Amino acid sequence: MAHNRGERVKPVWDSNGLNFLTSNAEFSVPDIEEPILIMDMGGIIRNRPDPFSLPLSPNKTYVDFGLIWGEDIIDLLMSDRGKIILPLRKLQGFDELDAALAYAEDIAIGIDWSQSIESQNRDFRIDVVTLLQKLHRRGIVDIIIYSLKGECPYIPAGIAVNLNMKVVYFTELKHLPKWAKGAFVFE
Repeated sequence: MAHNRGERVKPVWDSNGLNFLTSNAEFSVPDIEEPILIMDMGGIIRNRPDPFSLPLSPNKTYVDFGLIWGEDIIDLLMSDRGKIILPLRKLQGFDELDAALAYAEDIAIGIDWSQSIESQNRDFRIDVVTLLQKLHRRGIVDIIIYSLKGECPYIPAGIAVNLNMKVVYFTELKHLPKWAKGAFVFE
């Protein structure tokens, strides 16, 4: 699920990047056992995350606040709103990634995928297998692949076995890749 200014919204990918469709539904996090992904569209689009609209320490919750600066992760970790996703879409390169990892160990990395990796920084616009190897060398095993157009990258079994990768579909679930250990689908 996604939210913006207290309302539930639907994330979409267009030629300008991530955006959202509005709704009149009030945002609330359901109390369910399955893992849930929450995207803070204010943080993703305007770099204005709103962690306080989420409940404290929800179990099995992944949260994408749209971080740009690595050191900002400490504020979101302290808010204790779930497992933080550090997206590579706007991150300022491997130096920023390493700065974030200096503050946090238990985070997930978000990779936007649309026939190739979508990122503002060229550090991350490399072959997906090479990127996954570099992330694994940094001790990262939780990876979220955002399937922006319903497609997923090919990831060899030898790489996938060492990682806990989940895929996010903005539309219907087309197929679950063999490497995926779970999927999130937006309604």
